[in-house]
Amino acid sequence: PDTLSTQHNLALVLQQQRKYEESLHLYEQLLKVQQSSLGSQHPDTFTTQSNIALLLQHQGKYEQSSKLHEQVLKARQSSLGSQHPDTFTTQSNIALLLQHQGKYEQSSKLHEQVLKARQSSLGSQ
Repeated sequence: PDTLSTQHNLALVLQQQRKYEESLHLYEQLLKVQQSSLGSQHPDTFTTQSNIALLLQHQGKYEQSSKLHEQVLKARQSSLGSQHPDTFTTQSNIALLLQHQGKYEQSSKLHEQVLKARQSSLGSQ
């Protein structure tokens, strides 16, 4: 687990340095290891998939990003439930993607839905 965590952190640093291809390569390696060792339904596996979707978003690869975000959302809803904080985070990521695409009305509606769901499930704080 510590090795996987370090690999994840390195991929994040590379992404922040805009070394997107290196970061993506590292994330893909990490994802393969996580899927084989932790399983495809493990929360850490979902997090890596989500980070890949965000990386694609930063690269302007919105269609690929959207598909992966939707996959992560379905997986998290199925595995963790629709009221889990990680599920809400994925929905927020989709709303941000819509915002980056200039789909402000859709983005706003989804942000509002997520806010209401978080407040209902987790409270106002």
